[in-house]
Amino acid sequence: MDGVSFNQVDQYALCCVENFSDELKQALRENLSRICHGAEQASKDRAIYRYPATIKHFWKERYSTKPWETRIGMLGELLSHIIILKLFPDFDVVSPFFNMEEKSIRKGFDLLLYEASNNSVWITEVKSGGRGSGKTSCTATSALLRLARDDLKKRLAEPELNHWLNAINAARNAIHNKAKYRDAVIELLELEGDLAEGDDATASDNNVFLVAALFSDVSEPIAEKTVSTFTNELVKDSVFKTVWVLSMHKGTMEKLEAFLKTEAGH
Repeated sequence: MDGVSFNQVDQYALCCVENFSDELKQALRENLSRICHGAEQASKDRAIYRYPATIKHFWKERYSTKPWETRIGMLGELLSHIIILKLFPDFDVVSPFFNMEEKSIRKGFDLLLYEASNNSVWITEVKSGGRGSGKTSCTATSALLRLARDDLKKRLAEPELNHWLNAINAARNAIHNKAKYRDAVIELLELEGDLAEGDDATASDNNVFLVAALFSDVSEPIAEKTVSTFTNELVKDSVFKTVWVLSMHKGTMEKLEAFLKTEAGH
């Protein structure tokens, strides 16, 4: 994708948004309805699910009035949707960005991915942030990845039924009802929900996709070794069943925010 560099090695990848290109803007326009509502709702071609209504609702009702910490988290998750849709062809995103229960960030799991080649569901956690005082791009990314790892390790071992009920409802709303894998995804999530209800859930039962979304000057790139070292240690420790790690790096939030605001007519 123009303006985006991408390097995939084994079980990790580094993605840098070097400039907010016209191609990336168009990808947002073309996919926002699917991202926010899910493929099933977006396929209905109703006014409430089309791009003009979706971008206005996103900006006015869900984004613009939120504190910085929430906004940077939402942008990191939004970019994760786009990058995975465009650059990870083996995965389908099977959860909507919009949280129906309240106009805020999603509770439970950030994204659900489905990999058809081995009929597997991947639980995805996105951690977003700036570089922060006294940190390099590499140390900030490492910190975000550790947060993602630790959050999922804790959540996947909890006897918390709501995580899985929310995931099941999200998948049911997101996956096109004609998709052959719809029932398989629901079944896989229900099986994990059964384990949680029986207090038998463990993090090592699950495939996880960890994302660090760093918003900082891209002139100081993230070293591949930072991501490879984290991934190799995670695999060696067998914390999860299988892992994928994605490091995303974009400059400041301002250009993306300005684009969303203009598109929403504000």
